[in-house]
Amino acid sequence: MIQLKYSDEKSHKFYTLLIQQDLFGKWSLLRQWGKIGTKGQVQIDTFDSYEEARAVQEKLVKEKRRKGYMGPVAI
Repeated sequence: MIQLKYSDEKSHKFYTLLIQQDLFGKWSLLRQWGKIGTKGQVQIDTFDSYEEARAVQEKLVKEKRRKGYMGPVAI
């Protein structure tokens, strides 16, 4: 699991990414984001391989870091 955080004077947000395999052998990338202290929103994308899911995860981490999110913190 990778967790990113963003804080400034106006907002405190989180962005979490988790890759896991489902019962059918597919790989899911779970994304959760929102204001710190809330449950936030969740999106799940499914991939045929771990490598595909990992590539999307890395792309999202880079995008968030460019926007000022701190991390990643691997959990």
